[in-house]
Amino acid sequence: MGSVDQDWCDTLRLVFWRRWFFTFSRGYEKMKVQRLDRCKDAQKLIPFISAGRLRAESTESFVHGSHLDIWWRCLRCSKVFTQSCRTGLFTTQGAFKTYRLFGDVENLTLREWWFTKGHETFGESITTLQVTLYVKRKNSDALEITVDAMQQVSSQLAGKEFGFWLDQICLLNSRQGLLSDAPLSWPIYRSRIALEAMSQLLSIMEIHEHIIRNAPQTCLWQIGEQLKLNHKAMTKSDDYPSVIADKHKAMGQTVSSYLKKGRCLVDNAANGLFPKY
Repeated sequence: MGSVDQDWCDTLRLVFWRRWFFTFSRGYEKMKVQRLDRCKDAQKLIPFISAGRLRAESTESFVHGSHLDIWWRCLRCSKVFTQSCRTGLFTTQGAFKTYRLFGDVENLTLREWWFTKGHETFGESITTLQVTLYVKRKNSDALEITVDAMQQVSSQLAGKEFGFWLDQICLLNSRQGLLSDAPLSWPIYRSRIALEAMSQLLSIMEIHEHIIRNAPQTCLWQIGEQLKLNHKAMTKSDDYPSVIADKHKAMGQTVSSYLKKGRCLVDNAANGLFPKY
């Protein structure tokens, strides 16, 4: 690097945090915005990332509550995916591709999976560079990508990581915009479907399966009342029998709707389409 370029880099390093703005001429229309506040955690990992010694025990916390966590839970809920992993026979190319990414998740906790398979596949997505914004400019075939970089990170490492994120963002925006289009983008990915909504659907499916397995005669409305899924359909002690019947029907329909969405989410995830109802 020449002296002019070195002086420019030194100027950027005068502050502890520096922000870079990059714009590239690319023709992708689908864009999402993602803001994360993980700088402190990433800062602690800089020496390990720089030395290529990032270990599963130091990265596990990044997975919890992420889209990757939800995708893993979907696969745990999929009986078809579980059976395919047992037999080695996958009905779709997407299912086999998903297996190659996640491996067999049966009987594993998230922590166990991350230590045995997840970190190996997805760990490289934990970088010193923090992508804080990526957006397609209006009326222009250009992407604006904003990242936070830390002072002690070398220009070589920062450049390599930025190239990695550019590739992932381009993959996301050249296809359907699903995480499955660019699985390694999981730390910065943002879906139109809220994480909380997907987590709720999976929890309802898990609870439903547990209850039905132990008490097969349980009605859907009973599960809905226990979980208070529809406050308008909660029965009261002074309700007339006809009102109670109507509320039971409404609550049953609510639970059925949640289960249908959850099953679609799980089935699609197992076939390599995530997140998608």
